[in-house]
Amino acid sequence: MLLIDEAKIVAEADGLAARGATVNEVLTLLRGKLSLDAFGLLLIGLPRADLPALSKLLPRMASDETQRNFTGNSGEILLGQTVSFVRALAYNYAALRNCSLSGARIMDYGCGYGRITRMLYYFANPEAIWAVDPWDLAVSLCRDAGMLGNIAQSDYLPASLPAPEAAFDVMFAFSVFTHTSRNATDAALSALRRHIAPNGLLAITIRPEEYWAVNPEYAPQAAAYQAKHAAEGFAFAPHGRDTVEGEATYGDTSMTLDFLAANYPDWRIEGADWALVDPYQRYVFLTPA
Repeated sequence: MLLIDEAKIVAEADGLAARGATVNEVLTLLRGKLSLDAFGLLLIGLPRADLPALSKLLPRMASDETQRNFTGNSGEILLGQTVSFVRALAYNYAALRNCSLSGARIMDYGCGYGRITRMLYYFANPEAIWAVDPWDLAVSLCRDAGMLGNIAQSDYLPASLPAPEAAFDVMFAFSVFTHTSRNATDAALSALRRHIAPNGLLAITIRPEEYWAVNPEYAPQAAAYQAKHAAEGFAFAPHGRDTVEGEATYGDTSMTLDFLAANYPDWRIEGADWALVDPYQRYVFLTPA
């Protein structure tokens, strides 16, 4: 729930939008006066009958059902997880690249219905943001919701991405490499390397070995997956989805930092992080080697 002074700022932004302001002008007002959390609360509550102009200008939030189907959570609980990652992204970009996320050119790879993409409007204007996903349903959900910025569909095993090359200051793939097969992981990391700027930063999430023991779906096989993780640095359990080029590319995945370092020489590991809200999504920060 927004505080009274924050609600007044949101009402001011609605009035500005009603008078014909551009989306960038409205976002500038909101960024300057709202915290990241308050900005997120506004976006997850749209559309609102009492904010007709903002509801036309800014994207509609996905239904609770859609949020849960993609992430397992919804509403303010999910927003807390989202904000935690975005703060870690902003902090580590500043710490590792001495740059502010504000005004950066950003790609959300594996954007889903756009839950993290929405939060990027707090930092960059929509024209500087690209939201990319291989699943046509995810892309449709983004477009149907009126998501701002550049929305594009990629291949499941991409050689490149539908975006400018060597152009992105910040790229991230949240809960992507926690689900991809080895071939899909190889393809995506290779494709992302083509599009990052020379001084850019890529943030990915990976699962640690403990994931197999805490997920009840894998209780009978947890020891086997943990052994594979320990021996090879990479363990993958495919889901029953359609195959891509004869291979199941989606499932549950864990990997080690040593595996990343040994198998992807075009990337250099600059740091790692994690958050109490989801300790089994380990953040890894990579730069082009």
